[in-house]
Amino acid sequence: VSTQSTGESLRLFQVSTLESAMSGTLSGVEGLTALEDQEEVRKVEKQLKQRFPIGSQVSESRIIQDFTKQRFSERSVRTVLNIMIRRGELQHRMQRRVVLRVK
Repeated sequence: VSTQSTGESLRLFQVSTLESAMSGTLSGVEGLTALEDQEEVRKVEKQLKQRFPIGSQVSESRIIQDFTKQRFSERSVRTVLNIMIRRGELQHRMQRRVVLRVK
């Protein structure tokens, strides 16, 4: 394998990845979501922070149920929960059935 063919392979990969990201084909891949999905995730996070004060414990299934009744996708709600857990804003409790708002 020559340096030239390696460079061409890398270039083709980058071009195809960029085209997929621009068209929304990579939606769902970490960090690469469609603009509508990003907006919905922002709305869910804002509302979740308003509805559940720091120190409150709520059943994860209840959160998902409440938000899906408001016509938010379950995927967006789960995405927000996972993001907030990674940031340390939420913690799982009671065998991952309940989430505690920490900050």
